[in-house]
Amino acid sequence: MFSDKLPITYQLAQHLRREIIRGAYPPGFKLPTELQLASDFKISVITVQRALKILEEEKLITRKRGRGTFVSELPSHLSGAKSLSTLDMMFSDEFSNETEILERKVIPTPERLSNVFAEDELMLIQRLVKSNGTPISFTNHYIVPEYGKRISVAQLKRYPMFRILREKLDVSLQNVEIHIEAIAAPMNVSQRLKISTMEPVLFFTALLYEEGGRLIDIPEIYFCGNRHKFSFDIDLNSETKKFTN
Repeated sequence: MFSDKLPITYQLAQHLRREIIRGAYPPGFKLPTELQLASDFKISVITVQRALKILEEEKLITRKRGRGTFVSELPSHLSGAKSLSTLDMMFSDEFSNETEILERKVIPTPERLSNVFAEDELMLIQRLVKSNGTPISFTNHYIVPEYGKRISVAQLKRYPMFRILREKLDVSLQNVEIHIEAIAAPMNVSQRLKISTMEPVLFFTALLYEEGGRLIDIPEIYFCGNRHKFSFDIDLNSETKKFTN
C-alpha cells in the first residue's frame, strides 16, 4: 500500500492518523502491537515505532507500559474534521464528494511551460476541493493528453493525480520535484477559494516524471493559508528528520 516516493514512516503515520480521525479507531481503541503492525504492513518494527511516536506527539494515541497503545480522545481542532495535510492531498488522501471539476480540456502548451514539456498540446484540468462546503484548495493540472484523456471525472473527484497515475493508469513514475512557497492569491484563485484578493496562500507545484525521464504532469495547487499544515519525514541513514511549517 506504500509508495516508494515517500518515507514509509510518514505514510504509516498518516494512514493511522486518517483512521483515527474518521473514527475507524475510536477513543479507547487498543491498537495492534508493534510486532503485529510490522507484520501486517510488511515493514520493520523500528518504522512502526517512529510512526507511533509521531502520533503520540500529536496526542492522538497514549502508550501505556505493559498494557499497549490506545487511541486518545480526538483533539478539539480535529474533531469532526478530516486530515488536511498538504502531502496527503498531493499523494495519498481521498477527497470528499464535494470536489468539483471546473475545467477539463486540451489546450496549446502555455509558453511558460514550453521549455519543460515536449508536447505541443496539454490537457488542462482545474479542480476545486472542498470540506464541509468550504473551499480548501484549487488546482491547475497540466498533463500530457495521452494520460489526461484516460482519466475519468469520477477519478478526478476522488483521488490525487499521483494516485490516479500510479494506481488507476499503472504509470511507472520515476521521480517528483516539489516546490512550495507562500504567495499572494491571484484574483482568479481568490475567487475560487472565496478569500480576499492578495490574501496569502500556500502555492504548491510539482513536476511528475515517468520512467525514462519524460515530464508528464505539472500540478499548480493553491491551498488556503490558514487551513492547512505541511509536514513530512525524511529518513536519512536510519535517523528520521521531521520538518513542520
